[in-house]
Amino acid sequence: MEIVNIVATVTLNRPLDLAALHELLPGSKMPKTGSPWLQYRLAPENYYVPFYRSGKFLVNGLRSVDSLLPVADRVISILNAAGLDVTATAITVHNIVAVDSLETPVPVERVFEALLAMGERAEYEPEQFPGLIVKRGGASFLLFPTGKLVVVGLKKSGEILPAIEAFRNLVAGAL
Repeated sequence: MEIVNIVATVTLNRPLDLAALHELLPGSKMPKTGSPWLQYRLAPENYYVPFYRSGKFLVNGLRSVDSLLPVADRVISILNAAGLDVTATAITVHNIVAVDSLETPVPVERVFEALLAMGERAEYEPEQFPGLIVKRGGASFLLFPTGKLVVVGLKKSGEILPAIEAFRNLVAGAL
């Protein structure tokens, strides 16, 4: 299993003036006039960090929950160096994306039919998307015919391995 993306929100102690922040923050981009966010890329990792008027910013692109606090602190340091006196009041993980493999090709259509018969929430429309989508336990699982598995929607890294194991058992029971 490998975590490939984490999306988290950092809430600051005050709202942000995005036009002023754009002037203070080299490399930032305003998508268009009246936009509700300011785009920023944190170098050298190229993490996507959009800032919002509400005083929040997202951190997107992390591969480890342990890196969240240091990256948030770096962004706050950049804001402080630009002349804004801000601190974080909360950090919330919204989504962790992980990939894994069942290590064998999977007859997705057969698994899909069996899961429906078992009452699982499953979708498979190969004309629109080549993978089986199964929703359970707050997560969405994308299973591809190659055996590749993508898990999205979990908020704690400790939930990933148990969820994958439960999904593996579910698929094994469907075959």
